[in-house]
Amino acid sequence: MKRVLLLGTLLFTMHNIYAQSPKKNVESNYEKSSSELLNRSEYYELTADQRNRIIERKRSIGREFAAIGRDHSLTGREKGQKKRQLSMSFRNDIYAILNESQKIKWNKESYNKYQVSTAKAEIEYKLELLEIEYEKDIKNIETKYRNNDSKRKLEKNNRKAEYKLQKSELKRLKDNLS
Repeated sequence: MKRVLLLGTLLFTMHNIYAQSPKKNVESNYEKSSSELLNRSEYYELTADQRNRIIERKRSIGREFAAIGRDHSLTGREKGQKKRQLSMSFRNDIYAILNESQKIKWNKESYNKYQVSTAKAEIEYKLELLEIEYEKDIKNIETKYRNNDSKRKLEKNNRKAEYKLQKSELKRLKDNLS
């Protein structure tokens, strides 16, 4: 019962941590996304005028981000809110520059990257849980078989082999996402 409660609490805590983490990097995600858009301009079929307009808007957004960061009258929360609003404004400005087929391609790429990063975070979480469960199982084995060295060693080796197999499978899945 204690194990279930501990695991439930851990799951709840980790879920909250992962649920909050994307909010911290909203502006950097858009920055990366616009850089990727410019770097792959042939794929997106950007015209020279579109590239120049995006570059100019990106520069002005950078200055605005820096100004928000230097504004000491704002709290950290207010700065974050302003930066998120600015990021959304930046994305809308880029949308206004792109044509319909370019928007579809850009959205599809952004969604795929989000899906991959979410899947990787989930695998990392599972790896952490696996590690915790393994350590707990090893302690239980040591307690259960404290008077029988050969049985304890056998059980620990079996659990270690199972752990390594599960861990390698999760790492393989994570590597395949790259």
